[in-house]
Formats: sequence, C-alpha cells, structure tokens
Amino acid sequence: MKLPKIPKLRLPFLKGRKDEAANPEGTGDEALDEISDDGTEEGVESQAPDIEPAAPEPSPSPKPGRWARIKRVLGLLGISLLALLVIGGTGGLFGWLYMNAEHTTARRDLLRPQLTVDILSEDETPRPNSSASASVPSDDNTAGGQSQAGNADGTQSAAADEKLDALAGGVLLNPIDPQLHEERDELILPIVGLDGRKVWTDYARPFDFDDRRPRLAIVIMNLGLDDSVTDMVLEMLPGQVTLSYSPYASDLAEKLERARADGHEVMIDLPMEPLAFPRDDPGPHTLLTSLSTVENLNRLEWVLGQAPGYVGVTTWMGSQFTTVEDAMMPVLESLKERGVLFLDSRDSSRSLASELASSIQVPRAFNNRFIDNPPSRGAIDRSMQDLELSAKQNDFAIGLARPLPITINRLAAWVPALEARGIAVAPVSAIADRQSIR
Repeated sequence: MKLPKIPKLRLPFLKGRKDEAANPEGTGDEALDEISDDGTEEGVESQAPDIEPAAPEPSPSPKPGRWARIKRVLGLLGISLLALLVIGGTGGLFGWLYMNAEHTTARRDLLRPQLTVDILSEDETPRPNSSASASVPSDDNTAGGQSQAGNADGTQSAAADEKLDALAGGVLLNPIDPQLHEERDELILPIVGLDGRKVWTDYARPFDFDDRRPRLAIVIMNLGLDDSVTDMVLEMLPGQVTLSYSPYASDLAEKLERARADGHEVMIDLPMEPLAFPRDDPGPHTLLTSLSTVENLNRLEWVLGQAPGYVGVTTWMGSQFTTVEDAMMPVLESLKERGVLFLDSRDSSRSLASELASSIQVPRAFNNRFIDNPPSRGAIDRSMQDLELSAKQNDFAIGLARPLPITINRLAAWVPALEARGIAVAPVSAIADRQSIR
C-alpha cells in the first residue's frame, strides 16, 4: 500500500540558515524544486505567512566620560557658590540698612558722650564754669523745680544767675502793645502793626538764634480750666516750656499775663471739629466743617479776641477739620492777616494744615509727638526719649502734653536735664517755619 505524500514546509527563517550551510559560496535565495518520491518535480510549495523581523535592540549609550563628570561637578559648585553669594549679600544688605537706619543711628548718637564747646569772639570773655547747675536737681535744693548753683566762695556767677533765672522763668517778655491790637465788640484782636511788627514775634520768648544745638519745644495744652493744675505747671516747669490756654478759661487775660511774667511763651487753644464730633465736643465755639466760612471766621475771632499776649494758636482736637482744605484755608488766611503763629497738633495723620499754612506763608509749626498718650510713667518716659532722638536727628522737634499731674512731674525732672545732654529747650516761636514737612 502506497502512503500519501506529505508536503514539505519551508520556513523563511530556516531557509537562510539552510542555504548558508548548503551553499557557503552565498548563492542567495535560489532554491531547487523538491523531487517527489515518484521522480516528478514538485512545483508547488506551501508558503508560510511572512513574519516581521524583530526590531534591533538599542545599543547601550556610552557612559559619560571623565570630562563630562568634571563639568557636572563644576556646575553644581557654581550654583552652590551663587546661592551662597545671594543669601550672604541679602543678609548683609539688610544688616547694613538696619545699622544705618534713622532710629539706630539716632539711638547710637544719644548714647555717645557729647561735649558742646562755645566758640568765643575776639572781644568776648569766657564764662565761669557752671556745670554744677546742669545736674538734675534734688528735692532739697530746688526752687520752682530748678537747682541752685554757685561758685566755690558761695556766690553765684553772672552766667549762673542768668541761667537759673531763665530756668525759673525770669526772662522778661515784651509788654502788651496796644498798637498790635484792635478792640471790637468787647474782643481784643491781634493785628499787624503799622511798622510791620506782629504778635508772633513781638510777644515771643527771647531765644539765642545763634545757638546751633538741636531745639526742642514742649507745649502744655488746655490750661486755665483747673486753677490748681495750672498753678502746678507754673510752679514746677521752667520758663522755656510753652503754655497754651483754653479760650474758655475764666480770667484768661490775668492768667496769660501771669504766665508771661514767669517767662513762658503763651498760646491759645483753637477748638476744631474732631472725627468723633459731637461725641467729642471741643466747646460752643468749635470750628466745624458743616458751618459756612463766615460762621467759622466769626468763631475764630471770638477765640482770638479773648485776651492779648499770645504768639499763636494751637489746634485743639481738629482731626476732622484739619483734613478739609476748603474749611482750613480761610482760617489760615485770617491768621496770616493778623500776624499769628499756627501750631498744628496733628491730631490726625491726614492733617493738611501745616502744608496749607506753608503754601500761603503763615508762620507754622507742628507737633512731633504727644508726650502723655497714654498717660502712664513708662509711656511718658519713652515719648520724651523719642523726642530727644527726633530733635537730634532733625535739629527741631515739638512735643505736646496735657496738664496731668504725672506729666508735670515727669517733665519737671526731664526738661532741666536736656541742657546737659546738648539740647536747647526752645519756645515754639524759635522753631516756627524750621521743621521739614515730609
């Protein structure tokens, strides 16, 4: 029995290997027909489906060379150094800014010992040494809050007498001049004299304007309402302290004259509308933004006409009124026409009063710090120290305070010692138009 023929399968991937083995000469893919068992030529081949050749494996990337590794290390080192430079530079900049900040340099100057040497002219004789009078007074040798100083033989020198007189209020102010006032409707209003004299200079406390030391003015406000407190101020504070009286005080003319006799430069409180009005009410003659210009000027004249002898006005409250240009400008123009100094208490940081006064050349000054806000010993002492720093930094400073017993006591011990620390205690008139408006 003859078995059926089994067709031969030829696989393409095996064909090449067979051909290479059978034909080492490389005859290619030409294949002979297979011969069947009975000698006939087999012309049909079973073709296997084409199989895609496997993708070649990627060759491994070459390892970086030594130079590439060196460049990478150098790059990391450069970035690290740059970061250190940025951090160190930033820290150094902040440190430099802090060490050279205004408050830092001012505090450093305050702690540095200072010596003031007067340069004498050719015809001037040196004054005797009176450094003992600059020390802080004790309770058992004070008169009016001031110490007694003398020479070795027990007699006081002329310079010491002059200094003690000034501290005790012995400086003489110019008397009231009728040519600097007009009387109208029972009011005594200041005017510019025919010779050009003005009350803000004629009634000012004498001051040596050749003194190059930093100037600091202290102003006590709202005086005259409590007689016992007002007497305490006159008895304990030296004449360099400026006193501002309420226009509502009884017998105001007599009180102003007494203060002037003690050597104090005096001012009048000018009540103005605060932000919390009418909860906070400065009184019946307060200048209000809701009133007409005529009404406000009438109220201003009432305040100015209560008594003669003052150099200017101090804004009392006014945190609302001083921020409104249309309300402030007519008031300032009236003060200019009457030759009156204007002191802005700056009850509001938004006050425009000082800038407006400068724009029309009204003699002006402004408060740098409220001394007793809040009215505690620690806060008052810090405020006084800040005022010293401000005076040394800017050459001129003004501090305002209320007539509180704790404030009066602290000022009585502090003000006399300022002279020994190189600061001239000046009246407000000696600082007018000298503060820089920022």
